Amino acid sequence: MKRILAAAVFFAALSACSKTSDTGVAVNTEGTTEVPELREGADIPLSDGGRFSWKFSEKPKLGVIIVNLQAFGPDGKPDTGYALEGEYGMPSMPYHDSGPRPFILNRKGHYLFPVEFSMAGEWEIVVRVSRDGKALYEGRKLLTI
Repeated sequence: MKRILAAAVFFAALSACSKTSDTGVAVNTEGTTEVPELREGADIPLSDGGRFSWKFSEKPKLGVIIVNLQAFGPDGKPDTGYALEGEYGMPSMPYHDSGPRPFILNRKGHYLFPVEFSMAGEWEIVVRVSRDGKALYEGRKLLTI
């Protein structure tokens, strides 16, 4: 019973301390950041007024899967002026981490990022968006393969 009460108090305090910064990254009052969840197919707003959406090239499975991201400027038109960086790995096994890597811009104006799922388990993909050296967004996607 004491554990349940302690957990309830902890989560209540955690939610009371949270707020969102202008960069799209959740920041709590202690100054640490919580990275928001990337939602596949959803329009995700950027702090400069732009937005982006993304999807997997196919259902995630073992092997290489491509993350396909489209960015739009504040005017709603496709925008290829963003700098995108991604990384992936297994939170429980940091030996599989890719480290930060840039997205590749294709001829259609889509940003592509290959993700290699080398074994079954829980994986995390992190996406960072910036423009002119200013961070605009950072989000993550947790999934199980």
